[in-house]
Amino acid sequence: MKKGYTIALAGGLAVAVSAAVCWRWKIRMPLREFTRYALYMAVMDDEICRNELEGKQIGDQVITFAPRAETLQERYHLFLEMNRAKSCRQIQEKIAEMEQRLQEYRQYIGQPKERLEVELSGES
Repeated sequence: MKKGYTIALAGGLAVAVSAAVCWRWKIRMPLREFTRYALYMAVMDDEICRNELEGKQIGDQVITFAPRAETLQERYHLFLEMNRAKSCRQIQEKIAEMEQRLQEYRQYIGQPKERLEVELSGES
């Protein structure tokens, strides 16, 4: 009788551990939704960078960007990688922050460009 009890206890423990592992590694949201969020964030990030930096100067160099089609693919893969461990709520909060930032910088469209100064610290 004691042997049967031990086997049942070990089986129950194995089921509990596997359930915990599956819960920990479960997909945090549907893949389609996750990829849609990553693409949306990539588009917003590209727009924010272009609004804030394109046409401005660092020293004698004018900041320019590669064509949008090239930068979007890189940004999309970056956001896929950066957000894979985040929950749906965390991703939605980040999207809300980016939307707010994009809205703030839209007011500067058409304004004269600034000359930026960059300092690099450390040894080369």
